[in-house]
Amino acid sequence: MKQKWLLTGTALMLAAALAGCGNTPAADQTAKISMEQAQTAALDAANIEAADADISSATLSEVAGITCYKVEFTSGDYTYAYSINAESGEVLEASYRDKNAAPADSTQTDTTASGVTTTPAQTTPNTNISTGAVDEAKAQEIALAHAGVNAADATITKSKLDYDDGRQIYELEWYANGAKYDYEIAVATGEIVNSGYEAKTVVGTGNSATVSEATAKQTALARVSGATEKDIYEWKLDYDDGRPEYEGKIIYGGTEYEFTIDTVSGNVTEWEAETLNR
Repeated sequence: MKQKWLLTGTALMLAAALAGCGNTPAADQTAKISMEQAQTAALDAANIEAADADISSATLSEVAGITCYKVEFTSGDYTYAYSINAESGEVLEASYRDKNAAPADSTQTDTTASGVTTTPAQTTPNTNISTGAVDEAKAQEIALAHAGVNAADATITKSKLDYDDGRQIYELEWYANGAKYDYEIAVATGEIVNSGYEAKTVVGTGNSATVSEATAKQTALARVSGATEKDIYEWKLDYDDGRPEYEGKIIYGGTEYEFTIDTVSGNVTEWEAETLNR
């Protein structure tokens, strides 16, 4: 298996500096969390129980003015390395690789005092290989079925692997029936992490709503099985280029739905769903 690396949080701006975290002597550290808390934060981020992990090293260092812990451990077939902000406990950098895999190819090498040459770890997220149970074709099938779109009617413009909050996902984008669809599918489970679409709106000539608020609300609620008006948390009449539209939000069943309804045609022109507390 190839190495896979994931940068999160503020590490996107500090990745180059943090790559050496733990290897530079630290002076006058002012850590607000303990080494044990840093180890716990790393294990929690990796979703690994302490009993299942073998921590090989944990060091405190200061790089680019950031005090951090470098926590390295193995679990199962993988080796993990985490950089934890020593003040906030935030995960600044995270990586994992197959512990039996050879280091990734690189044009840069470092030589230790013993004369042994080592290859620096890859620092670019590898999103070309799926490590889960859902392949790209299945992800597309799940998204299209959820959207109620036939594959023959869809023009897919983006289909790629990426990461979201530490888990691998497929990012999908396509056009069909005059609308643009965006979906994120979890590789490991096939869960729909995010979904949304934006429909083309035919410009009208009037500025007054012809579809009542009550009718528009029922149109939105009909898309969320089991939801009622008490699950509508936001609702307003707004204007887009002089054309009236309803904007609202429904929270039901652990999912947040945001939508726009054209007040002239009564059609849903924008719809986005996002899973909460994941």
